[in-house]
Amino acid sequence: MDIKTRYYKFPVGSVVLRRTGDKLEKKGKKGIWEDASDQLWRFYSGDDDLIEISPEEAG
Repeated sequence: MDIKTRYYKFPVGSVVLRRTGDKLEKKGKKGIWEDASDQLWRFYSGDDDLIEISPEEAG
């Protein structure tokens, strides 16, 4: 089974998230991906504020 990496952003602001399975990271101010597991609740609760974007848009 392939686990696909998906990228997301919020409607407001510049935070970019990437999710691979249950691993969630955010792009930090220096462009380095950092742990964002505290935001996994958004996916499990049905929060629809995140917008899926392409890897190119994620930078």
